[in-house]
Amino acid sequence: MTEPSDAGLSPATPQDPVLHGAAVFLGQVLGITEAPDYLAADLSPIKRDANASIFTIQLDSSVGPAAFLVYAYVLDQRGGDGRNGKELFDAALGTLQLAAQRAAPGPRAVAHAETESLGFILATTPGTYRALTGEPDAVDASVEDPASGEASLQRRSEVAQDLLASLREANRQATEWLTAIQAASQVDLGDDEPLDGMLTFTEEETELALYLLDDESIGNLLRALNLLVASAQQQAAHGLESD
Repeated sequence: MTEPSDAGLSPATPQDPVLHGAAVFLGQVLGITEAPDYLAADLSPIKRDANASIFTIQLDSSVGPAAFLVYAYVLDQRGGDGRNGKELFDAALGTLQLAAQRAAPGPRAVAHAETESLGFILATTPGTYRALTGEPDAVDASVEDPASGEASLQRRSEVAQDLLASLREANRQATEWLTAIQAASQVDLGDDEPLDGMLTFTEEETELALYLLDDESIGNLLRALNLLVASAQQQAAHGLESD
């Protein structure tokens, strides 16, 4: 799915060559027949630098609604860090491919392409990537070969403590993130204006959002929390009946 190709990439419009090129690339990879300008209108920029841009878009696909990222690079343009777009393109592609090999969280590269002046990478969530490619979901070995008896109870206790510590840390970080959003909104919008429910993501927030959109990203966490909450409610109810 990620073999490079430059076949058919049409020249970019002078108004915004990077955006137009990203729309053309997206349409060709996904087989969308609408004009590039139609797709370009739905591509939301989350990063626009001289040598690199990132756009996000959600589309209806054969596997349902799917979120995509389009990374676009001006290959010969250098940025403030001294690297040109070609170097950023190669680095980003390598990072995405390595993440896929290691089954690490984060976007998965669906396809990439280069022209004489521009480079593009299309990425999506791991779940959408698996659905598009027919790749089977990973199987948790611990589910297939559970511990038994006393060892199982001890393991449950140990993992419960680890989970509790992780949840406390996650809640602390979520609180800091919400505080940062509030602080940024006060600067950008003013004290008298309401906080808009639609966030303009940073690059890192987009990666986080894509991770959460993946059905398998926190599926086991949600199931564990539902089980814990339901069991706690039942035990509380039994305790009240006993009293």
